[in-house]
Amino acid sequence: MVTFVSDFVAGPFWVSSDGAVGATVIEVADHIDHIKAVAGIDHVGIGGDYDGCTNLARGLEDVSGYPNLVAELLHRGYSEEDLRKVLHLNLLRIVRAAEKVRDSMTGTLPSEAVFHAEEGK
Repeated sequence: MVTFVSDFVAGPFWVSSDGAVGATVIEVADHIDHIKAVAGIDHVGIGGDYDGCTNLARGLEDVSGYPNLVAELLHRGYSEEDLRKVLHLNLLRIVRAAEKVRDSMTGTLPSEAVFHAEEGK
């Protein structure tokens, strides 16, 4: 999942082309490009980290900025199918796979393993 937290996307001391400190939509798109190149489009998703983070990429401070990211990715040549994968299809595929595992385990007992911390360590 690609986060929009500026420090994670571009590093804590990143200065963008406009002279401001912190990441922008451009750097988030660069990050998505990198993940796509390394892992493939089927393994890219977005997770804005809107749960209390304050140092978010400019242009993606809240969900109203998603069109900014979509426009940048379209500008870079992402297809509509690529965007559907990034925005929701990849996440749905993973959740559905997890549900299948859950369903296959219905009726099985949970592990009875007990872990004990060793004293003095």
